[in-house]
Amino acid sequence: MKNEKLFTPFQIGKLQVKNRIGMAPMCIFGMVTPDGCFSQRAADYYLERARGGAGLIITGYTETENQVEVSLPGVTTNVGTNPPRFVASAGEMVEDIHTYGCKIFLQLSAGLGRAGYSPWISSHPIAPSAIPNYWDPDLRCRALELEEITFLVERLGEGAFQAQKAGFDGVEIHAIHEGHLLDQFALALFNERSDRYGGDLEARLTIAKEIREEIRRRCGNDFPVLVRFGVKSFLKNWGGGALAPDEEERGRSLEEGLQAGKLLEEMGYDGFDADCGSHEALYWPHPPGYMPHGCYLPYVSELKKVVTVPILTAGRMDEPAVARKAVENGEIDMALLGRGFLADPQWSNKLRLGQEEDIRPCLGCHRGCLGRSDLCKPLACAVNPHCAKERRTAIKKTASPRRVMIIGGGPAGMEAARTAGLAGHRVQLYEKADRLGGHLIAAGIPAFKKDEKKLLPWYERQLAKLPQVEIHLSHALTGAEIQEMNPDYLIIATGSKPLLPPIPGLDPIPR
Repeated sequence: MKNEKLFTPFQIGKLQVKNRIGMAPMCIFGMVTPDGCFSQRAADYYLERARGGAGLIITGYTETENQVEVSLPGVTTNVGTNPPRFVASAGEMVEDIHTYGCKIFLQLSAGLGRAGYSPWISSHPIAPSAIPNYWDPDLRCRALELEEITFLVERLGEGAFQAQKAGFDGVEIHAIHEGHLLDQFALALFNERSDRYGGDLEARLTIAKEIREEIRRRCGNDFPVLVRFGVKSFLKNWGGGALAPDEEERGRSLEEGLQAGKLLEEMGYDGFDADCGSHEALYWPHPPGYMPHGCYLPYVSELKKVVTVPILTAGRMDEPAVARKAVENGEIDMALLGRGFLADPQWSNKLRLGQEEDIRPCLGCHRGCLGRSDLCKPLACAVNPHCAKERRTAIKKTASPRRVMIIGGGPAGMEAARTAGLAGHRVQLYEKADRLGGHLIAAGIPAFKKDEKKLLPWYERQLAKLPQVEIHLSHALTGAEIQEMNPDYLIIATGSKPLLPPIPGLDPIPR
């Protein structure tokens, strides 16, 4: 009952969502067809989170055109490349997701602008004005022409219309956050235009207003539209973030963010997917493990005081107590999980069933998710080997149990034992130390690595629930013992060796 508020329905526009636990948008590189549609792998990935009890899924970044900002084909989804095929493939995915009572929004992007990443964007970078490219400050972006802005607005309206045809429950506009193209229009530092798209804050939000009007014209009044919105930029200067408390905000201050939020609500946006940050302060929109759980709450709760539409927020909300308290206190209307749903797609169901201790913890490490995006590799998860490979790696109960011996009780050995045990095999795990954990024990010592500490007790609980898994501690196996026991399968998971960087003074001291 303590989580009851998280499982009450709420409205986004006229759309009712069954609970207040949603999946935050994350790019799905590598799970896209050559013509920009969702692959079967992507559909399986989203369906698994719907099956896990999410009330709302917001898909990752989807482009709407490929003429003004040209990207390489097949890197990310694009509703404009092959609209009939997009509607057909996405429509089937949406229907499957709806069978679990889950709603799904398609996130539509106006483009990256000065944040255009060269391995992905093949055209000269664009921006509201001729400003430096983020990745290469010596390269100046091309200022958008008026007719190109009109084209982008029309393409976003068309993208929303195709999403509606495919059965999506709404769309999210990406993004007046993180310093992407719409954010560049909104920020005075980046917008030097003297036409109707430049000037004071209301003028700099003109393109956002026109996008909302175009979607209403194409999709009607009842099709909900969220906006991804950064309440505060944490932008120190060109190429610099990490603001100290007494430093001047050169991007969007909290005061301007609240003013912008009120304007966006007046324009007709039905809710905010609210966060903080910029490319210059990338640790805010993509908070690593040393950032606190619920790191956006002090800022988005201020937005909640000045707008009446729903506020959805992520920012390491995978700690159940943090999500519960934020919703109960009225700071937000929905807790969004990104990496939390990668680590455990059953997060919502486990919380609803009172199995909070069984939720696999996210480490906030970025190793499998954001850490692979620079290479445009498919996302993954450091603690969930099935993430984005749900169909291929599904654990199936065996009809022919085998005897499996595992040497090493670190993360790899424990995961091997858990997986083999769930499949019905008889497992014997041997660890020479007097406890499980391996390098996890040392990894969890620093104060900012406290989330690593959560993984070991999670494994210990899961292994204790599998009677077919025997654990032998303080036992270093010999070759003779292995030959005598003669297992059907032997898994050697004895861990890695530390790598010492070539720093003077780190050489071992001769004894």
